[in-house]
Amino acid sequence: MRIVPNEDQSAFLAALEQMMGSPAAAWHASPGWARFMWSNELDEALEQNGYYDCAAEETLGAVAAAAMTYRLAQLPVVVEGAASSLVRARFLPALPRPFAVIEGDLGKPVRLLPVAKTVLRIAANGVFAAVLGQDAVEPVESLFAYPMGRLAASRVEWTLVDASELQVRHAWRTAVAAELAGVLKAGLDAVVAHVTDRQQFGHPLGSFQAIQHRLASAAVKIEAAHLLTLKACQTGDEVDALTALGYIQDASTKIIYDLHQFMGAMGLTLEHPVHRWTYRARLLRTSMGGSAAILPALAKRFWIAE
Repeated sequence: MRIVPNEDQSAFLAALEQMMGSPAAAWHASPGWARFMWSNELDEALEQNGYYDCAAEETLGAVAAAAMTYRLAQLPVVVEGAASSLVRARFLPALPRPFAVIEGDLGKPVRLLPVAKTVLRIAANGVFAAVLGQDAVEPVESLFAYPMGRLAASRVEWTLVDASELQVRHAWRTAVAAELAGVLKAGLDAVVAHVTDRQQFGHPLGSFQAIQHRLASAAVKIEAAHLLTLKACQTGDEVDALTALGYIQDASTKIIYDLHQFMGAMGLTLEHPVHRWTYRARLLRTSMGGSAAILPALAKRFWIAE
């Protein structure tokens, strides 16, 4: 598979790289050694410069939005780009961002909810949205390297979204796939740098063939997932979206294990950023029911006639 960005997409992604080079996107320890760093400065700068609206632009589209989500997920800081660029820009542009997305039980903690202005609920009976008011969210401590919160359901007024439930689900699946591939790519890059520098038995860890093979396998799977996500955005096909998300969720368990295996104890410390990516990945791999739900849905959609 070979996907080549058009001229506008290339210029857009080059400008995004410059934005990502700002101090607001750089690694530094969180106040109080929190497990995440929400970069409000970078998030607002991306919004004000129209980056999160790219999917609505004809020459950029959902492909550019997915590529941006993949790149933003590789930052050691957190911004809310996935739902804003791939869902809000296409279906709910009038609602304020940042967005948080609830996929199931309203009582469970949800990523990005404490920083969100709008919450989107994807349910079996439709898609609903609500603008969050004061005291609508209770922050929750978590290991997952996102700001996490629980919704006070009694303080939320839901409105049925006037958009195809299938299209919204498709967009959210591709958004999660892009974000999961991105955090795994950043974690992989951090581990490759570590095994290049770390010496064992008088040689860099990365010189051992067994480590090279496992990291190479991870790299191939992550790149494949990225390309599958771009294809899903390009075709708009439900099967492609299910394939992209199911593939990377299924692959992520072994990738996360290998990344921490080769980082050793350093991967569990708050002084090194790798946990910010791998623990985001641990949460994203369960999204939409995880591969245990996505892959059977793919099989049913692909092989079983309606």
